[in-house]
Amino acid sequence: MRTRALGPLLIAREAERDGARIEWLSRYMFVARVEDVDILFHDSRSLDTTVAATFSGRKDLTRVLLQRSGIPVAPGGVAKSLAKVSAMQKRLNAPLVIKPKTGTKGYGISVGVQTPTELKRAFRRANKASAGVLVERQMSGVEYRVLVVGGEVVGALGKDAAHVVGDGHSTIAELIEAKNALRARNPHLSTRLIKVRRHIRTNLERQQLGVESVLPEGRKVYLRQEANFSAGGETLDVTDALPASVKALTVAAVAAIPGLELAGVDIMLDREAPDERQAACVLEINTNPGIGGHHFPAVGQPRNVARAIWRHTRAMMTARQAWREGRRPR
Repeated sequence: MRTRALGPLLIAREAERDGARIEWLSRYMFVARVEDVDILFHDSRSLDTTVAATFSGRKDLTRVLLQRSGIPVAPGGVAKSLAKVSAMQKRLNAPLVIKPKTGTKGYGISVGVQTPTELKRAFRRANKASAGVLVERQMSGVEYRVLVVGGEVVGALGKDAAHVVGDGHSTIAELIEAKNALRARNPHLSTRLIKVRRHIRTNLERQQLGVESVLPEGRKVYLRQEANFSAGGETLDVTDALPASVKALTVAAVAAIPGLELAGVDIMLDREAPDERQAACVLEINTNPGIGGHHFPAVGQPRNVARAIWRHTRAMMTARQAWREGRRPR
């Protein structure tokens, strides 16, 4: 039997618990048939309109829609040349985040960009994926991934960038190997191991370290600055601890893109901000979020978000079919 991707597998199991028959079309795609209703899933998505998905796949267009709805975003904009990026850096007067206008899983994103060399490298890296890049001020605070389904928050994860903690005798390379051994046993993180590439080596050099450095016991060193799960980030369930105002902001962010029923919202929260209205800003909206982290967090309580996705999708698809057939939904 072919290996199934984790997210759709979790949703398919919930559908089967409700009596649905499952037909797999690929490792990411399946059809669930329940009470004469066929429901198609591609990964965790089913209900989103094509237009909503297209807009959400463009980070620059998502930014415009968020701003139209009064959702706070990081200061910045689109740049089509290295000269424009340099001019924006002078105006923003802060470390930058440079990313492609399209893309997922952190591909092509550079964080903490400051020097002319870093600026040039980051622009070229992001510009490979799309004509022009998105340039934003690097915001301070703690980053969260909030899963919104049908206008409700069903799970929230704290995001901590890839790091190691010294034990007084192991090299950083050995600490990474030990951490990867732990990640390999987690169904969500097993395909997201920490890989020592130029980004990590450069970040260690900034801290006057290398992969052969031995860290004192208890010293925490970040390998990367972006807190993306695919880049070695950690997962911590914070669903109950996240402030209601932040949850409301994520729901409003998804609502800013009409036709979007499910999304993972990346949000930065600065708990030390003097003005509560400036404490949070939306970084990105992901229309195909990996849900495994909610079921298998590295720390904290698991959340059965697959059940919330399946139940909402089933209700919506049943109502749509009844409407097409001129019947009143049950």
